[in-house]
Amino acid sequence: MDKDNIDASLGLVLSLPLLERYRKNGLLQAEIHHAPGYRGRCKGFLHLVQGKVVACYIEDKNSQRHHVSKEFLMKVDSERGPFKWELTSLPAPPSLTTQPEVPIQLTSNAPVPVRIAPLNLDMLEGWTSHQKVMLSTVYNLIDGQHNIESIKRNTSLPATIAEEALRVLLAMRVIKINTSDPRA
Repeated sequence: MDKDNIDASLGLVLSLPLLERYRKNGLLQAEIHHAPGYRGRCKGFLHLVQGKVVACYIEDKNSQRHHVSKEFLMKVDSERGPFKWELTSLPAPPSLTTQPEVPIQLTSNAPVPVRIAPLNLDMLEGWTSHQKVMLSTVYNLIDGQHNIESIKRNTSLPATIAEEALRVLLAMRVIKINTSDPRA
């Protein structure tokens, strides 16, 4: 284990509160045996931003990602582990203070984001996989029908992170905000 990784193999029940207390950023991962609903060995992942879990998923033996809850991973770890959880430290996601400010105006007309260009994650050099996952999670919910509040409710990310992702997507000019009712 190198100096940028933290061993959290005491189990998630003990490790997560400590990582939250010390406001760690990174990707917590472990190989998991016998997870209910998944055949064979798989990997569990928890993305942390300032110690808070912002995304959880299991990657199966075919490298398919399946979003799961933090509670699911904690239960599997408690009942069938503890597994060898390791935190790979990542820098905090970019703050909007370092991005050009693009205001999101909330009006009574319920603003609806619309895709206007594909999101090319490969062009985001220097971005962590965690940051790319957050952006693509929000981008994938944008369908031209759901308003900003609906998107924030339907993502597994905290509302502030979802808003930040929307601002970044606006700044990248891959989405725009419609302020009129799309059904009108």
